[in-house]
Amino acid sequence: MSGAVVAPEARTMRTRDFEMAFATRRGSRRTVNQDRARLCEHGLCVIDGMGGGEAGEVFAELAANRVERSLALGEGPEGSLAGASADLATLRRAVLRAPGGATGCVCAFDEGGSCQLAALGDVRAFLVGEDDVEEVCELGSSSRGYLGDGRACAPRSCVLAEKGLGSRVLLVCSDGFWRYVTARELVRIVRAAPSLEAAAVRLVGLARSCASPDDVTVALCRPLAELPKD
Repeated sequence: MSGAVVAPEARTMRTRDFEMAFATRRGSRRTVNQDRARLCEHGLCVIDGMGGGEAGEVFAELAANRVERSLALGEGPEGSLAGASADLATLRRAVLRAPGGATGCVCAFDEGGSCQLAALGDVRAFLVGEDDVEEVCELGSSSRGYLGDGRACAPRSCVLAEKGLGSRVLLVCSDGFWRYVTARELVRIVRAAPSLEAAAVRLVGLARSCASPDDVTVALCRPLAELPKD
């Protein structure tokens, strides 16, 4: 029942230095959600699957699992994406024998409280301030490469030092979100929500209310030092 209203899946987590949350919801034009998000002690990722039928869901699941394992082993975001891309190329060629792959963005945490980011394709990263939104290091600039395409496509990458986050919130999101939501609406919801998880759920709902037909996934992160005091 593709027209049925589906509640978003959401999760929150804290590490030593950061608070994180994500929410994801299937789009109106599909029967399965082809987006995936992962939160772990070492970072987070958002993966957007590509492929007909259920192939996109399979590609996204495999890529997200590979990234999560790579981060746990101490691999950086670029290496995590490269490993996921190699796995997807093998899956597409030897198992599914179907076109497709995934796009994604990975954020890895350093012991010093900084974040390393890498992205390939249309998943984008933004810093949400008190009254503005800044795209992170042009991670969302156009790229013809994607995870699993079999080519040596270098992800776009950057490092956000702790001072780079400050009181801002890091947002990583699929194109089902950023193509439909304005910066003003984004800032309003993130700053008014009582928690990151509440903000993530509200942002996913906002994208759907703005007529996004695609799967919508957002992941949010901020330094624990910036949490509101009781």
